[in-house]
Amino acid sequence: MERFESAHSLWLFDTERMRYRRLPRGADADAPSLESDWEPFFALERDDDTGAFTVALNEERTRLIRATRIESASEADTTELSLEVVDVPDD
Repeated sequence: MERFESAHSLWLFDTERMRYRRLPRGADADAPSLESDWEPFFALERDDDTGAFTVALNEERTRLIRATRIESASEADTTELSLEVVDVPDD
């Protein structure tokens, strides 16, 4: 069983059964769970340099979830990224 914490979630990965469970941060991970609380996954990739991890939700790896592990509560801030194109004046 692998356990990661991201900004808003606690992720539990049962790599033997290839299933995962996502809980709100602060939830009791040891509380009993139903079989329906778990979702299948097909691959789990970790980037130890950035702390990011990617979960493949289907065999073709076309459905992915990507999150970043945190090491402390001070790193839990969430930031918004804009996808708008920024016009930069020519010099």
